[in-house]
Amino acid sequence: MRPKRSAPDIDKMAEQETAAYLRRASITYLECCVSLMMTHLQREEVASILEQEADMLRSLD
Repeated sequence: MRPKRSAPDIDKMAEQETAAYLRRASITYLECCVSLMMTHLQREEVASILEQEADMLRSLD
């Protein structure tokens, strides 16, 4: 039989699992956005837009 986990351990596990879920959901949402862009724009246009967005993200402090 497993020993019971302490409340702080459970809270930490819940926080980690929530963060992992939000990360997966965010990636899935981004993939959907890119797919939608690809249905209405040329591949090079999408690549250019994403490169500009990546540059803006990198410049954030």
